[in-house]
Amino acid sequence: MKRLFSVEANKWTDAALFLFFGIFPLFGLQFYTQLFEKYLIFMIFAFSLDILWGYAGLMDLGHAVLFGIGGYIMALGLSAQGGIPDFMARCGVTQMPQWLKFLCAPGAAAALGIIMPAIMAWLLGKFLFSSKVGGVFFSVITLAIAQVFSLFIQSQQKYTGGFNGICGLPGLSLFGAELDLNQSYYAVFAASALIFIFCRALMGSRFGLILQGIRENEMRLEFLGYDPADFKAAVFALSGAIAGFAGVLYAPVNGMIAPNDVGMEFSTAAIVWLAVGGKGNLTGAAIGTMLVNIIGNALSEQFGPFWQLLLGLAILAVVFFVPDGISGGLLRIFEGKREKAADGHG
Repeated sequence: MKRLFSVEANKWTDAALFLFFGIFPLFGLQFYTQLFEKYLIFMIFAFSLDILWGYAGLMDLGHAVLFGIGGYIMALGLSAQGGIPDFMARCGVTQMPQWLKFLCAPGAAAALGIIMPAIMAWLLGKFLFSSKVGGVFFSVITLAIAQVFSLFIQSQQKYTGGFNGICGLPGLSLFGAELDLNQSYYAVFAASALIFIFCRALMGSRFGLILQGIRENEMRLEFLGYDPADFKAAVFALSGAIAGFAGVLYAPVNGMIAPNDVGMEFSTAAIVWLAVGGKGNLTGAAIGTMLVNIIGNALSEQFGPFWQLLLGLAILAVVFFVPDGISGGLLRIFEGKREKAADGHG
């Protein structure tokens, strides 16, 4: 009964959240519509981490690498639409590489930006999980990979733009026509809603229940005849595909991508979003992502250089007083009210 109630409570919260996102451009200023469009992409990224960490119990401290692979592939394709990109020309490149000509087709770049992170996550997961690597060791390895990948991006200035990243990218387009702000927002909104529905359905399926079983007691699942390594590699690959998709959307929406979008800082930010909103709960991922980013933006406008300190204190307060996240805290409140109402009727 408690599980059923939590599902119903989440449904109402989810409906309210997506209703708000759906009508926001109708009354929000253009500047904030642009911000919310980017936050919706961050929300997709948070979903990708939640199915991995929240449901399967695998904390990826380098998850932004998968986001960055998708983002950089898309950015390279977009930057080459008019010929050799400026950052390549400044480094002495006079002829466009064949692989970059392939990426000039936006559909090909988008597909590769989703497939490549999935393949890399699956290969890494297959190796690590088959070797019984998990827990804190998995987290440390992914943290090291994030640092290596960030350094690699910075060192390959000829092909990645180095420290400056790839800038001046065109916005989202559909069938060759660039979308205006509202069209772009609703395209991202539709993508985030579809990803949310997909993740919610998958995590409620037998596959999702097995992942939760692995998180709670992996040895018992092995006794029942399941191979946890295969399931963990599969969810890691799926998580990589969704993170790559978020990166593919981010590059044109943000107009640029840089090394700070693919390293430890952004990976840690996503973990904070889940800790604040509540992990193992896609509703919490949405709440945490939006709340942390909205509050962070408001504090940066009002308090200048002190905003990160204030945001950190607010996050610490939430994690300390509501250890299972805001969504978990709300659920406890709703359950308490329901129990009181039931006692009153009794």
